[in-house]
Amino acid sequence: MFTDIKIARLNALGLSKTLMIATMVIGIGNQFAVITADEFDGDVTVINEYDPFA
Repeated sequence: MFTDIKIARLNALGLSKTLMIATMVIGIGNQFAVITADEFDGDVTVINEYDPFA
């Protein structure tokens, strides 16, 4: 979990480019997390999406 949105976004972008999978930054309370698109179930707030193929 991250408390700084900038760090969460940079980690999501790097993970997306490294693994070549779509990643998302989600908000949980006042913290942020990075998940892959296949783990997304629709119950959380998506802040940013990163698709390495777009």
